[in-house]
Amino acid sequence: MLISSRPLSAPRTSTVSTSASSFEARAPKKTPAKPTAPVDDFTPAGPDPRYDGMKDQVLIKALRDAVSQHKDLGYNGARKIIFTTLDNHDGIVTCVYTGKELKTNKIPSSNVMNTEHTWPQSKGATGAAKSDLHHLFPTDSKANSIRGNYPFGTVKTVKWTENGAKFGTDDKGRMVFEPPEAHKGNVARALFYFSTVYNKRIPPEEETVLKQWNTLDKVDAAEVKRNDAIQTHQQNRNPFVDDPTLSERIADF
Repeated sequence: MLISSRPLSAPRTSTVSTSASSFEARAPKKTPAKPTAPVDDFTPAGPDPRYDGMKDQVLIKALRDAVSQHKDLGYNGARKIIFTTLDNHDGIVTCVYTGKELKTNKIPSSNVMNTEHTWPQSKGATGAAKSDLHHLFPTDSKANSIRGNYPFGTVKTVKWTENGAKFGTDDKGRMVFEPPEAHKGNVARALFYFSTVYNKRIPPEEETVLKQWNTLDKVDAAEVKRNDAIQTHQQNRNPFVDDPTLSERIADF
């Protein structure tokens, strides 16, 4: 039996272009601040009474029991969903790091745009986790390669930057990748989900930054809509999108 953290939402339809894959000639959009109303004028689902009074490992176990059972779409199936419906808006797919846009109606060449595993494959995103849509996002191939499997963090010495995304060293000299402002919260909530569902530990230095990002870059309507859509495909939700305060009750992921 598949268990979800919210009632199954009705599928949403997407308008998909019939044109072949090709980058738009225009320059990438600059990373905007979070849009104002009506896009963000809403209240997230909020606390789930099933988790009242729970914290730390007790809460993690309850969340894992509630959302870990989901449909394994397979990697090709997951990529097809990302590039044709989930992240395809009127025939355009946008890189979450650089803002570059791709006009497509199919899975593109990996030399053009790739699928970012927010939790790297080399660090445990294998099997069903490799194709879990809750941590997969479309990214420009170069940015995807630069991020590699480096941890997320706040860049102090920049070696590469584009549209707000940065790669370089943090204040402790560690090599880290920093997403643009509008995607920082999404990254944090994707990693909280992955750590919970697949029982993977987040390093303390990275966890500290992610919790800051979760607070600074709040859940918006687009993130909720994506969570709804993923539920229709793989029959589970990211509870940290439904209730971003859950992470505050977990001292150590």
